[in-house]
Amino acid sequence: MSPRKLRFDVRQMGRQILTVYLVLLIANVLGYALLVRPKARSLSELRAESEPTRERLKRREEEVKGREAFLAGLDLAKREMERLRTEVLSTRDRRMIEVQLEVARIAREFGINYKQVRYDNKKLPDEGLDAMTMVVPLEGGYANLRKFLQAVESSNKFLVIEQVALAQGHEGGAILQLNIALATYFDDPEARASLGYRRHAAKKA
Repeated sequence: MSPRKLRFDVRQMGRQILTVYLVLLIANVLGYALLVRPKARSLSELRAESEPTRERLKRREEEVKGREAFLAGLDLAKREMERLRTEVLSTRDRRMIEVQLEVARIAREFGINYKQVRYDNKKLPDEGLDAMTMVVPLEGGYANLRKFLQAVESSNKFLVIEQVALAQGHEGGAILQLNIALATYFDDPEARASLGYRRHAAKKA
């Protein structure tokens, strides 16, 4: 007895395969519509909602960086001020003799009688400084005056020209008698400590 042959109908099987594909396609479409699309929409909405927050965070980060830069600059300024006080100005006891010798040197250079130099001292408690003013009499022409000013400006003893006053003139104004007020400043640790105490007390009040 010969085995029974199976008949294969291409058209019928093709319809079945097509039906299966259609079912799978519909299932995928429904799955996308019911599951994927809502999640994608929620993700887009979440991104849109989070955008202002991201912008605020970015601005906040920039503000923090700006404040950090400001604080760093402030700290540098404080260190430079401290260096100026301790290394350049120093205290009256440490630098007074150096300043007097410098003024005497400049006076000799321009033929000024050093004994005629008048000194005046003044406390500056609000700045924590001790000021010393020297009034130097100078006689000569404009060229001599200019050289004197250059000598003062080139000094490394922190001398400041505060005032130039005309005493009198001779020979039609060619020869001048001037009173030049020089000043220098010293660090005053006691005044600074008192100033810090007053500021601290004012903050607590």
